[in-house]
Amino acid sequence: MRKIVVPLGLFTLAFGWIAFWTAGKDGGLLVWAQDGDNAARRRTIVIKRAPLRIVEDPYPTFHGIAMAEELGELFVSSDNTVTKEGPSLSVYNSQFVSQTNAITEPRRRATVAGFGDARWCGVAISPEFKEAYLIHADGGAGIATIPMDANGAVGEKRFVHTFHAPWGIFSELKFDELFVTIEHVNRIEVFERMAGLMDEPVRWIQGPKTQLADPHGIYVNVEKNEIYVANHGNWRYTEPGEGWVQLQQMRPELWGRRKTYHDDIRPLRPSTGKFLPPSITVFSRTAAGDTAPLRVIQGPRTGMDLPLGVFLDTKSNQLVVVNGGDDRLLFFDANAAGDIAPVRIIGGPATGMAGPTGVVIDRTRDELWVSNWSNHTVTAYSRTAEGNVAPLRTVRGAPPGAPATGMGNPSAAAYNPKRKEILIPN
Repeated sequence: MRKIVVPLGLFTLAFGWIAFWTAGKDGGLLVWAQDGDNAARRRTIVIKRAPLRIVEDPYPTFHGIAMAEELGELFVSSDNTVTKEGPSLSVYNSQFVSQTNAITEPRRRATVAGFGDARWCGVAISPEFKEAYLIHADGGAGIATIPMDANGAVGEKRFVHTFHAPWGIFSELKFDELFVTIEHVNRIEVFERMAGLMDEPVRWIQGPKTQLADPHGIYVNVEKNEIYVANHGNWRYTEPGEGWVQLQQMRPELWGRRKTYHDDIRPLRPSTGKFLPPSITVFSRTAAGDTAPLRVIQGPRTGMDLPLGVFLDTKSNQLVVVNGGDDRLLFFDANAAGDIAPVRIIGGPATGMAGPTGVVIDRTRDELWVSNWSNHTVTAYSRTAEGNVAPLRTVRGAPPGAPATGMGNPSAAAYNPKRKEILIPN
């Protein structure tokens, strides 16, 4: 059982005690508490308690998605723990024919040893180098590189740290770079593919001119030298170069992180936060620093609501935007700008989409695949589909109708005694 000690006197609460808890390997709970509000009474108490009951989702919550067209393989990351080793990367045969509602067995499933608490939200692959790149979104934020044919628990080939809360990732072959979006500090980081633990990005995009606002999905169009970024619209003033601000982090020499990971404690400023309309911001591929976008798709006519994944259909020159807020796919002309309506939409109850997060196009077979976080599925459609259409095929991570808890990286808990409800922010 892993034990974590909280130093005495680190925190002080109203009742003179502090606590930290972690689940043990045997399902028990360790509570480390500081008893007393004066030095004479302070001592460390260890209490082992088994939970009365557990609320969890036993099925994979599909998140990131990537496609190896030549192999007919679909790579889907899960951000919850469905194996004892932790969250996983599942690889499916994209051309299977499902005749039943049974759970779809993957060709293989990989977990990254030592990352049992990871949240693999984004995935990209490089068939040329036989590598898969997984985004760890939380505490140990960064990119883990593993073999593309990995099966079972494997060690990472490389790991590079990003600032906290990366989400989207894109592997660009021609210039051998990895593009990553960072939610909380409205930032895009670009790394060399072979970057290691202490390496800095080769360039970054961040600052008030960028109009980045809680960026998520990202796609790089190397033919037109453009980057497309999906933004939720949660904005605050972010300075160029800003990272771990107003958070006391360990010094880089203690944590083994990049030089730019530092203790950056700044005086509290008046709030600058506001909600902007969701958007697609387009940048030059080589943009760096506090750079304005080339153009922006934004406004009520777009219908965007929590846009997540974004992908370019090179045959139609249309951007496919995953609308997580209302379970739809929105298609825009890739050259469009301003407040424009989608050129077409896939959405409706027949589609089987629920909480969609990622999208990828199989150009070889003219198919479009969507990962659905809320119902444990990955659904396939014709590349040219429109309207309320049923999927061609469905990858099932759970039986039909299996409820999803809706929990994803739960960070706290509260109880409402009046309604007898447990509240969990995610």
